[in-house]
Amino acid sequence: MTALVSGLARQHTVLLVDDDEHVLHALVRVLRHQPYQLATARSGEEAMWLLKIRPVDVMVVDEHMPGMSGTELLAWAAKNCPEVMRIVLTGHATVETAVRAINDGGVYHFFTKPCDDVQLALTIRKALEHKDLLQENRRLLAMLEQAHNSCHDK
Repeated sequence: MTALVSGLARQHTVLLVDDDEHVLHALVRVLRHQPYQLATARSGEEAMWLLKIRPVDVMVVDEHMPGMSGTELLAWAAKNCPEVMRIVLTGHATVETAVRAINDGGVYHFFTKPCDDVQLALTIRKALEHKDLLQENRRLLAMLEQAHNSCHDK
């Protein structure tokens, strides 16, 4: 699955954010054969830096991290990178955490650890498809508006 950027196809990127290096390695092992690039960050601050310097399509974020929590990172991403699809993967799930992540971070899906590897991979794929459809809808709407405006200009 690829997205179009300036007429050129580019591979999707999934950012995995967890302060536990073992969890990151396990996620990379599980997802390494999927048709997208993987990037990792061990903190919310590192994830913010990556989001500023490279295109990211989906981010999978742990909730409980030192410094910036996953919910804080998701809220920042919702405001500053709204096109990035956001998924929570946490071992510290509460109803309050889920509600905050959904309301403040606009998450696409909420997983608790441990989660089913196949379900996680499928959810990421569905998030990428959802993002591509939203981009295509925006592109088609812009084309329709342009055609409408050019008809009225004549």
